Amino acid sequence: MTVMELPHRAEAGPTAASVMDRVQAYASGLPAYAPEIEQKGRIPGGVLDGLKATGLLRAALPPSLGGVEMTVPEITRAVDLLAEGDASVAWCAAVALNAALAVVSLPAEVFTELFPDPDLITATVLPPAGRAVRRDGGYLLSGRWTYGSGIAHADRVMAGFQTPDGPPRIAVFDAAHARVLDTWNTTGLRGTGSHDFEVAELFVPERHTFGLVPSGTRQEPLHLRADNLALKMAGVPLGIGRSALNAAREILAARRSALPWPGAPADLAHAESLIGAADAYVYSTLQDVWATQAAGRAPERGTAALARQFAHRACREAVQLLYDTVGSASVYTERTPLDRCLRDLITASRHVASSEKILDGVGDLRLGGDPASPHL
Repeated sequence: MTVMELPHRAEAGPTAASVMDRVQAYASGLPAYAPEIEQKGRIPGGVLDGLKATGLLRAALPPSLGGVEMTVPEITRAVDLLAEGDASVAWCAAVALNAALAVVSLPAEVFTELFPDPDLITATVLPPAGRAVRRDGGYLLSGRWTYGSGIAHADRVMAGFQTPDGPPRIAVFDAAHARVLDTWNTTGLRGTGSHDFEVAELFVPERHTFGLVPSGTRQEPLHLRADNLALKMAGVPLGIGRSALNAAREILAARRSALPWPGAPADLAHAESLIGAADAYVYSTLQDVWATQAAGRAPERGTAALARQFAHRACREAVQLLYDTVGSASVYTERTPLDRCLRDLITASRHVASSEKILDGVGDLRLGGDPASPHL
């Protein structure tokens, strides 16, 4: 592997525009590393250094803590750009941004203690799979968590646990304390290394834990709703879809005089329309959500989740169509990303925040129900 050229980091503090420029430049180099990322099942150190240099990991933090505090549509577009280069990098970056959950409830000095560098990478598993017993000033934490995306290269872990005498909480601790179990044997998103991990009787000071329900100490729009950090995940299928579309267009253009079958141009155009429709739906919805929050109102529940789920469904349909249209050449992973794109999309769409169950929940909402899902 050649050494990745890191995005230039300006002397002045990062801005949303400068972060987006660095992300775009960085993402353009990711396809060269995609085979290695998939083969090794993790993101190489040089690629991680490049991600940190973009400033994106600071995008949901306030400026007082070294952050940029970009809008939800901006963060989603950044994830989208990364996914066009490599879906596993995009997924891990999106998960790492969840460190901002700690900002909502922890005092600034405690957050700085845990995250002295705003570019530290966090693996987050919020369901309270752990258990704890009280010890002076904190908890002895034990448990096993699943789907620990990025756990193999993380600096910090945020993990949900059941308390002995109250509601669940989130523990924040050094990733070196986690024992990583080799469980991520998948067809898609291999590079995320989303293995199970466990700890046994790890002491976590109480000040390094926080409740699942934010304290509400911060009032910026980004922090008004707990699901804002989930909204960015819609960028993953959109970026994958565009990667497949660009690859298919290049292959078919080179074979224009001898296309695999007569309907190939129409299928290419159909796939483009599916991806374009999903893109428009997602970003128009996110802009509305952001404007509503900025005005101090709560957005309609379920709308952004529906757009996110549609992006997964539409892009998966589009990539399958492109795969079929290109024909047998699609199966050669060293020649085209189409096979990897399809596998990554299938795996990504199994996530609870984007699965078909979202349709049940939103439909129930529209019929007067009140589903308990936090993903709506």
